Amino acid sequence: MGFSRTCGLLLWGLLSLRGAWAQEHSDTTRMLPPVVIEGQRTPSALTAGQRLWRLEASAWEAAGATTAAEVLEARTGLWVRRYGSGGLAAVSLRGAAATQTLLLVDGHRVADPQSGLLDLTLLPSVLLEAVEVVHGPATALYGSGAMGGVVHLHTLRPRERLGARAAVRVGAFGERSLGVVMQGGKGRIAAVAAAERSLATGDYPYPNPLPPPKTRRREGADRQMTTLFGKVRYENAWRFEGTFWATAAHRSLPGPGNAPPIDAWQTDHAQRLLLGAWRAISKGRFTLGGHYQHTRLQYVNTYAQQQDTARTYTLSFSGMLEQALGKRWAMTLSAETRWEHAALRGGVDGRAGALALQGNGHVGPLWLYPALRLDRYVTRAQHFQTFSPQLGFNLALRAQRLHLKGQIGRTFRAPTLGERFYMPGGNPHLRPERGWTLEAGLLLHPPKFSLELTAFYTALVDQIVWYPALVAPGLQLWKPVNVGRVHTRGLEASLATEAIAWGPVVLQGGSFYTYTRAEDRSYRASPAFGRQLRYVPLHQLKAFGEIQWAGLRIGLQGRYTGRRYLTTDETQALRPYLIVDGYLRWEQALRYVRLALGLSVENLTNYPYEVVRFYPMPPRQVRVQLRIDLNPKNA
Repeated sequence: MGFSRTCGLLLWGLLSLRGAWAQEHSDTTRMLPPVVIEGQRTPSALTAGQRLWRLEASAWEAAGATTAAEVLEARTGLWVRRYGSGGLAAVSLRGAAATQTLLLVDGHRVADPQSGLLDLTLLPSVLLEAVEVVHGPATALYGSGAMGGVVHLHTLRPRERLGARAAVRVGAFGERSLGVVMQGGKGRIAAVAAAERSLATGDYPYPNPLPPPKTRRREGADRQMTTLFGKVRYENAWRFEGTFWATAAHRSLPGPGNAPPIDAWQTDHAQRLLLGAWRAISKGRFTLGGHYQHTRLQYVNTYAQQQDTARTYTLSFSGMLEQALGKRWAMTLSAETRWEHAALRGGVDGRAGALALQGNGHVGPLWLYPALRLDRYVTRAQHFQTFSPQLGFNLALRAQRLHLKGQIGRTFRAPTLGERFYMPGGNPHLRPERGWTLEAGLLLHPPKFSLELTAFYTALVDQIVWYPALVAPGLQLWKPVNVGRVHTRGLEASLATEAIAWGPVVLQGGSFYTYTRAEDRSYRASPAFGRQLRYVPLHQLKAFGEIQWAGLRIGLQGRYTGRRYLTTDETQALRPYLIVDGYLRWEQALRYVRLALGLSVENLTNYPYEVVRFYPMPPRQVRVQLRIDLNPKNA
């Protein structure tokens, strides 16, 4: 079905419901109180022992962010490693690798069990209501992979009020999309459904690394994606919630920018079912959760006559009891079990189980957060278990306006199924990566803004590194081994303002700076000893400012990324880059309709840059978006 026909059918279905909304009386609409279940193990930013950073959907809608990758890249302390505009996008926090930063969607692990990654370009922002980043290790709370931090992606919540919205977007280099969201409910049942179809050719110009000619166009970079999403909630003595999320994407793979285009493409298919049930008990709550996931990635290179298909399955269950222990202390006891399967070596399985105990309480102005977790992993030819203790604190000073906070804890990451069993080269005998971390910080929170400063240090051992091994004369095979030792120290500083009214004008802004020194400490005789890890920027700064007057919003946001070393001995590096984006959004509310027209310009200065070597990012590009909300809450 063509893109224009798909858009027409979706819009027709949306507008055909207009009459029903016109008959709805506002005094019969009952909004259920929002209850955020995901991430309950994390306290608020003011009382937590570690740094928390939260974004609401309004923060990225005006700026025109289209995927989770663009949301996290623009307004958080994460570094997003991108292979071009439509290639793989993975996050890194505090110098940790992408597999060492845990991604959760509504509290569930969604990374591929074979690669340990989730491509954030495959998650459209239309599905998201909020993003929360937990800085620093949280293994005692969430288990394997939470070494650099945790990224919580909170999806749309069902609401009883009947409503819908549609957004049409067109942009440079063949970009176009249509997204539709519908929601409603009655009595104890509420539901939300969303769909998005997006296309792009990606044929932008970029400087040719090997001229002539001076510039080239990106060839073979087209992509298309369809996403379906639905969530249903039922409330009685128990509260039940079920979420279905499916993605189908096809993209051509242009390869490095310094080489001729290759005739290669990749398809990604994923289906996920997320289940949750909650029941209030005396002085607490009992929670059950379940997650099923199936992914299929197919790679085809017709030029090299290569073809490969990766299939994975994940099934997990969890239970959690939250209980108050008097007026000052609370306890959380949780248990998890997970099964993973990948179609490697005829099919391999991994099983994991965990028991965790967390507490939180205060003695006067001092909050304490002790936690202990036991994880056990079993795969073919190997099993291991690990304890992860953690202790955090938060001391409130100066009438709750100044907070001294910090934590110390142990962290680990279990090897992925791909690292263990990939053919050729997998190593079934890999040990988990392990380490300790320490951080301390100050949070100043006077009226209208917050300022936070955090220093951190992490020491990791048994880092998994892929090394070439000689298997025959003239033949090398890359294989993962536990050899790495990494010491990371750094500093984070952030400033966030609330909306400040100045007459009819409302001002808002914020910034986030990160210094990360991640050093290789594996072998003293190696040229890499004491050097910065590859593709870990030493400096990173992000800032934004916005002015709102009536229904008009105008803003600028910029991000500076320092040099990234290409070699382990720091002899070659990619140059730093500063990218500035601008946006303008106009909204008009009518009786049953709210219209929003947005214009965003990315890379205003048209600066040529690469996040990863030989994978050029787009030059200046313009996006225009029209959004229609039917029966909005504040219309």
